[in-house]
Amino acid sequence: MSKSKTTARLSRDNKDTLPKLLVRNCNHWGDTQVALRKKEQGVWKERSWQECCDRIKDIFAGLADLGLKNGDKVAILGDNDPDWFCCQLAIQTYGGIVVGVNPVRTAEQTSLIFEHAQPKFAFAQDQEQVDKLLGIRDSLPSLEKIIYWNDKGLKHYDDAGLINMSTLANKGNGYSQNSADNFERALSQGSGNDIAMFLCVWKSSDSVELLPLTHGILISSGETVLAANPIEDKHEYVCVMNPGWFFEQVLGFTVSLLTGRRLNFAESGETAEEDLREISPHTLAYPSQMWDQLSIAIQSNMAGGTGLKRMVFNRGVSNGFRETDALLKGNSVSPFVKSASLFWEHMVFRPLRDKHGLDRTKVAYAAGGIVAPETLRFFHAIGVNLKQIYASIQDGVMFNDPGESRIEQ
Repeated sequence: MSKSKTTARLSRDNKDTLPKLLVRNCNHWGDTQVALRKKEQGVWKERSWQECCDRIKDIFAGLADLGLKNGDKVAILGDNDPDWFCCQLAIQTYGGIVVGVNPVRTAEQTSLIFEHAQPKFAFAQDQEQVDKLLGIRDSLPSLEKIIYWNDKGLKHYDDAGLINMSTLANKGNGYSQNSADNFERALSQGSGNDIAMFLCVWKSSDSVELLPLTHGILISSGETVLAANPIEDKHEYVCVMNPGWFFEQVLGFTVSLLTGRRLNFAESGETAEEDLREISPHTLAYPSQMWDQLSIAIQSNMAGGTGLKRMVFNRGVSNGFRETDALLKGNSVSPFVKSASLFWEHMVFRPLRDKHGLDRTKVAYAAGGIVAPETLRFFHAIGVNLKQIYASIQDGVMFNDPGESRIEQ
C-alpha cells in the first residue's frame, strides 16, 4: 500500500498521546505528505510530517537545555500558527503541560492566568505579546524565559530573559544521539492519563478557572468526531480559531494527528476570508455566534442586491427550506422539489458556498454555544451540513444534529 496515496485510517495501536501520533505519522508518511502549511506573503509554505517532527525534536532539545522537566507548565501566547502546533507537541513530549493563552487577553488577564498556572516558560508570537509579558514579569516569579518566534521589532531587545525560537531550535539542531535517546525515552513514558494542557475558562473578565485536559480526553473526543463524520488524510482543514480553544484542539489539531489530514493556517486575520476560500476546506469549525453572524451577513447582502438577484436568491432558499424541513421531519421530498433543488444548487448555492469557502465542506461545526435555530435551517437549505457540537471535560464531545424541534418555525 502506497504511503502517499493511503486513505484508510492508520491504526492507533498504543499511541495514547498526541506526540506519539505525530511520530506515527512521521514514520508512515515522512516527506511524502504535507502535514501543515501557512501562507506567507501570498505563498503557501509547506511542512511535511518529517519536517514537523524534526522541528519538534529541535524545540524539544532546546527546552531540555533550558531545564524543562516533566510536569512543568509552559504558556503559549499567539494566533493560530504552525509554530504553535510544534511548540505544543515539543512541550507535551517532555510531559510538560501547555497553557494556551488567547493573545487578545489584556495584560491583567494574562497575569491572572499565569498566577494560576505558574508556567516556567512562555512562548510568545511577536513583539506585542513579548511586551505584554515583560510588563507583568515582575509579578510572575515562576517565569524563567520568554521565547518568541516572530522577531520583527525584537532584534534590539537586550534581555537575558528573552530567547529567539530559532536560537532555541538551533540548540537542538543536528540532534545528538543523547538528544535522540532523551526524546524516545520521554515519548515512551507519556501516557493518555497525563495532563496535556490547561483550558482557560473565564467566569467573568477578572475570574478564570484552569481545567485540565488529558491526552486521553482529547484523543477520545477526536475519535468521537471521526466516528460520526469520517475524515481522510487527503482532506483539508483551516485553523481559524485560537488553539487554546477546546474545539480547535479537538477538531483541528487532534483530528489531523489521528488522520493525517492537512492543517492550513491563514496569513493573517485580514486575509483569512480569502485564504479560506482558496483552500475550501472539507471540515470547518466556528463558534456558534460566528455562524449566526455569517447567516445574517449573507442574507443582508442579498437583500441589498438588485431585484432580480433578490428574487433568484429568495426562490432558491424557499425551495431549500422545503427540502430541508421535509427531510428533518422524516417526510419524503417531492420529485418537483428534488428537481428544483438541482437547478438552484447550480444557479445559486454552489457559487454562494464557493464565495465563503464552503463549497467542499462535508461537515461544518457550530461550537461553544447554542446556534440559532434559524441559522441551522438556513445553512442546511443552502447545502451546508452544519452540526451543533458540545463538550464537557469529563465526557468529551457530543453532537446534536438539528431535528424538527430545533428548527421548526
